[in-house]
This record gives sequence, C-alpha cells and structure tokens, in this order.
Amino acid sequence: MVEPDHLRAVKSAIDWLSYVPSVRGGLLPVADIRGYDEIERPITFTPSPGVPYDPRHLLCGGENDNGEWQSGFFDRGSFTEALAGWAKTVVVGRARLGGIPMGVIITENRTAEAIKPADPADVKASEAVIQEAGCVWFPNSAYKTAQAIKDFKTEDLPLIVFANWRGFSGGQRDMFDEVLKYGSLIVDAFVSYEQPVFVFIPPFAEIRGGAWVVLDASINPSVMEMYASSRTARGGVLEANGAASVKYRTKDLIVTMHRLDDQLQALDKQLASDEKAKQSIQEEIVKREHALLPVYEQISVQFCELHDTPGRMKAVGVIEREVEWIESRNFFYWRLRRKLAEYDLRKKLIEATQVGRAVATLAPVEASNVVKKWFSETPGMSEAAWEDDKLLLSWMGERYAELEQKVLAYTKQCVVEEVVQVMTAGGNTAVVGTAGIVEGVGEAYKKMDPERKAQLVKMLKETLHI
Repeated sequence: MVEPDHLRAVKSAIDWLSYVPSVRGGLLPVADIRGYDEIERPITFTPSPGVPYDPRHLLCGGENDNGEWQSGFFDRGSFTEALAGWAKTVVVGRARLGGIPMGVIITENRTAEAIKPADPADVKASEAVIQEAGCVWFPNSAYKTAQAIKDFKTEDLPLIVFANWRGFSGGQRDMFDEVLKYGSLIVDAFVSYEQPVFVFIPPFAEIRGGAWVVLDASINPSVMEMYASSRTARGGVLEANGAASVKYRTKDLIVTMHRLDDQLQALDKQLASDEKAKQSIQEEIVKREHALLPVYEQISVQFCELHDTPGRMKAVGVIEREVEWIESRNFFYWRLRRKLAEYDLRKKLIEATQVGRAVATLAPVEASNVVKKWFSETPGMSEAAWEDDKLLLSWMGERYAELEQKVLAYTKQCVVEEVVQVMTAGGNTAVVGTAGIVEGVGEAYKKMDPERKAQLVKMLKETLHI
C-alpha cells in the first residue's frame, strides 16, 4: 500500500494490523459491525450478463446510476485493497465478513493497462502500454495471486477466491515471461495453506482451462472447498464452443439430423427405394443438411454448456454445493465460523498425537473424521446433520467442556499407546525403552510437590495392583 505522507502510512499500517491475529496461530480479531452493517442480510449488487463491472462493487458494494447504495458481499467499508497499482487484472486485499477478517482475491473482468516504463539507461527505450484482457492470468497477475495467498497464510487469515478465469495467457511473450512457473506458485501456496479456503464462482462467471488446475479443491482437500453461484455460473476445462467442435463434429451432427428430422428420414427411405432419381434425392438431402446445420451447431453448443452448469459440477463432485448469490453472505459467514471452530478442535487432536515417534500423527482430514464421529454419536445427531453449520456450532458451544475432556482422553490414549509400543518392542529396544521410561518417571518424581508425589504413588499402586 502507498500513502502520500507518513501519518497516513502509519494509519494504513495500523489498519492492516487490525486484520491480523496478535500472535501466530492466535484468535482472529473479530470486529463489532453493529451500527453500520448487518450479518444476515441479502446482497443487492448483482452483476449483469455480458456487462463488465468493477469487481470491488461485488466485494463491498457501491452506488448505482440512480445514486442508490447496493450492498456487496463483505461488511460495508471493510475492504482494503493491496498491491493496487501492479498486475491490475487481479484484485487482492483484506476484508471482513460479519466482523471476521479474511483475505480476498477476485478477478478483474475489464481490460486493464500494464505500463512498462522506459529504461533511463537506454536512449532508444520508450514507455510501452500493454492492454491486458480481463478474466485471464498473465505472468504478473499470476505472481500477484501467489504472493497474496502466501501473505494471507503468514497472517493466518481465512481466504475466499471469487473465481472468473478463462485460464492463463499462453502467448509466446507470456511463455517467455514464465507464466507457467508463476502459475505453479499458486498451487504451491494453496498446498501449504492451513486456514479455510473458499473458491466461489460468482454470477455469470466461469472457470476454464488452466484455471481448473490451480483452483481445484483436491489440491488441498483438508482446507479447500469450491462453490458456485446457482444457475448462472459455469465451469469446465473447455468452453462450450470448443467442446462442441471436438466432441460433436459435423459428421456427428449429420448423423443426428438423419435420426431426428422427419424430412431427411423420408428422403432416406425414398433414396433406398428409387434408384432412378438417386442423384436428385441426394441433392435434396445435401440441401436439407446445409439448411439444418447452423441450427444443430447451436443446439450442440447448448448441449455442451449443460455439462458446465452448477448442477452438473455438483453431480461430479467438483463443488460442494450451489449457493444463491443473494444469500451467499449469510451462507459463507456461518460456514466460516463453523470451519474456524472445527479447525481449532482438530488442531488440538493433531497436537495430541504428537507425543512421540511411535504414534502416527493424525492428518487434518482424519482429525475432522474423529470430530465427525463424536458428533454423530451424540444423541439426536447424525452424519446427515454434519453439514448443518449452525447446528454444529451450537453442538460445539453446548458441549465445550465435554469436548475438552474428549481431547484429554485422546491425548492420554496416545501416551498409553506410546508407552506400550516402547516397552513391548522386543529385544534390546524394549529393555532400553523400559529403563528410559522408569528413569524418566523417577526424574519427574523428584521435581513434583508432595501432593503430586502422593498422587503418582497412589496411581502406580492401583495400576500395578500392589
């Protein structure tokens, strides 16, 4: 961020720190938004199909042509853009959702200018102004995206990506400028992310080509989830026109015509029965095929586009669910709160397994499955209710003390497993391990106060039946 004087620079730095936890791994600084915004409210700004718009209006709202305020996804006035003057085809920054700070990345759908200044050391050099299309990753914007993700990870912020990319720019100059390398940095940044990551396809947006490679939730399934706006969002490696030209070629269209068109069917029968008028009939068939071809080409494109709809994306498992844009703020607020609470609990479970070399550390997905098992075993709960964010948050709040005890019991179980494996390993390993455990207990006994010493002796007698 750039400011014109020192005072504003200090203020910007303080504003930036207001989004960041006070310590690494600490709680997010949640702000009170009462008085200037509401948590559960509809989003009134909606993009129009085929009309370029400022993506910042989608994030934080703005005034329409009549001067009326239209609310956006995040809390009003909470979005702070970073790196604004560089790689303008991608917009990055920090914002708040119901007071919870988040990192945000969104696509610029309008054409932007990239200015390359003249080299003062070269008298022949001149300033170059390059037009960069929207909805495309260029080397600079891909690097900006990767850099922003790394920054948000360092700040322990959850992240939401509003995706509207047709892929990476594959021109010769872009390949020379290492667009593939910078694209791979996006994948590397996602792989190491630990906070919740939501990839959302907003209304009338699409993900195509190489964008699927770097935004697929399977890159880091322990934290990444993908969603799409209902009905109007699209997603697929090939665009509908390209898929139709590959999968439904002209010869296939002609076969379809002869299968469906009554007039062609009649001509085919006539051709088979009347050998004398064969040439004239074939001319009629060709004429009819040429007349129908444009219509069938349009139908084939529409057919291919049906495979890119949110319903189809949900059916093949590439998105979690469809989300109505007008209700997306409410949905993602509760989803974010649920994920933050779930990740905090599973982090404690993972730490519980880190007691020694003999116990396998839980993976994040495995830890979530343990929490899911506890949830489904609770009376009145079930696996089907696991995706109900409000219900899960309520369950965790009501049973906080019980869950803490479950974590302690799980830690105890891991310690017991560690000791058993060390003492029953066999051979010299078991002897050395047993001696080490006994010696460790003795050293710890010396450092205990009288009360804890008596408690330890009592526990040993009860366990060993002495």
